[in-house]
Amino acid sequence: MRRHDLVADRLILLRGTGLVAVGYAVGASVQSAWIYSTLVPEWAQVDLWRRLTANGVGVLALVVGLGVLGAHRAQGALALTTRMLAAALLMGVLRVAVQVALGVHPPDDTQSLLAEAVVGAFIAFVSAGIGVWALFSRRRMRVATRAAERQAVSVELALRELEMEEVRVRRQVAEGLHGTVQQRLLLVDARLAKVQERVADAAPDVAQDIVWARAELAESRERDVRQMSRLLYPERLEMGLVPAVRALLGRLPTSIATRLQVGDELRSLDDPSQVGLTVAERLLAVRVVEEAVSNALKNGPPALVEVRLDLVGDELQIVVSNDGNPYVPPAAPDPESGTARLDRRLRLVGGGLRVVGRLPTGARLVATMRLGVAPDEPTR
Repeated sequence: MRRHDLVADRLILLRGTGLVAVGYAVGASVQSAWIYSTLVPEWAQVDLWRRLTANGVGVLALVVGLGVLGAHRAQGALALTTRMLAAALLMGVLRVAVQVALGVHPPDDTQSLLAEAVVGAFIAFVSAGIGVWALFSRRRMRVATRAAERQAVSVELALRELEMEEVRVRRQVAEGLHGTVQQRLLLVDARLAKVQERVADAAPDVAQDIVWARAELAESRERDVRQMSRLLYPERLEMGLVPAVRALLGRLPTSIATRLQVGDELRSLDDPSQVGLTVAERLLAVRVVEEAVSNALKNGPPALVEVRLDLVGDELQIVVSNDGNPYVPPAAPDPESGTARLDRRLRLVGGGLRVVGRLPTGARLVATMRLGVAPDEPTR
């Protein structure tokens, strides 16, 4: 058991036992003073403070005894019961001794002294039992809390592993598209160019078909393959979130104005040379901006798209606004839409996403994601 757990256990046991015992001691003193003054006039001369002092010494003896005997460290019911009995007997004996010293009971009244010792030991044992109950309740609560914390950490670690794996796969596929697939398309184009030269005079119609096929290949290579590569792994993501978002906005038509605002704290954190945003966090944030921009183009087109990135506490806040057509919330939200999927993904990291209307027209997407200290993806 950890050292600070033992200290906490000892404090709970002694505090619980002491509070219950003090309650018994004060109540018994007041009750005894009233009963003796009413029913036994010859004992009415015993002051209340003497009874309180004797019982107070007994409570102190009980608490000190439990602490010295290490009842909070006891392993097993027998060891714990033995230490509780020893502390209870110590209280009973010291309480009677102080009563005799202060004149609460005469020293030759053996029957009364024995009764006081037995009652005191019994009350002490009951008080210690309540303290032990409080101790065990605290231990069960501590075990349950730590189990919940371990489960939460396990879930978070599993999520981080999935994020890292997603980034790795996306990067590999994007590199494959950008490298291998483009290279093969270039080889096919070179081969078609040779065929075109050979049939240019003999079969002009075939040559024209080859020209068309080469043009389609070039367009597919420049547009489809590159676009797919960017969707899988955004440009400049390795350089940071801000460069990646700026590259994304740079691909918009020139008829749409863009504005990017970044908070100073986020600029400092978004330094790839330091332990800041992980690649997985950057990728998720870029996906949020990409989704907002895509929706703006589909529902617009807007004349202006504004993106604001900022750090609020330990959360990254993403706000994307546009001045396109007025936003009309769907009557029945599609759980399979890109926005809904991103919202579920953000909730896994303690964030969320919502889309609201913007005055006088347009829409605003607001997303948050909690940033955690997690190891970045392994280098390949």
